[in-house]
Amino acid sequence: MPTLKTKFWAEALIRRARIGGAFAYLRHHGDDDAGVVLIKVSFMDGRALVWAPERDENYRRIWVPQTEAAQSEAEADTLIARLQGYDNDLWVIEIEDPQGRNFLLDDEHKPLDRA
Repeated sequence: MPTLKTKFWAEALIRRARIGGAFAYLRHHGDDDAGVVLIKVSFMDGRALVWAPERDENYRRIWVPQTEAAQSEAEADTLIARLQGYDNDLWVIEIEDPQGRNFLLDDEHKPLDRA
């Protein structure tokens, strides 16, 4: 199955977030065709959550939060900077949304355990 180029996927996520009432922008532009994307969701209260892609048992891309709970903005930025040190083609999308929505499609991510 052909995959969508990263550039188009990133633009679509930013548009979906903006249509949903959040502020979203591209913090770092990676490789147009196949760069890996990180999504930082800022809760606008000093907390943030970073989402990164992984593969499930059927080799489908899913999105997984990189910590069990939201962390400080500074900790999230440190994590992103560390990962960018390993991969210069990394894309970083930031979404500012007080509700903490990531705007991924329901079948694209593991839901957070909000119990």
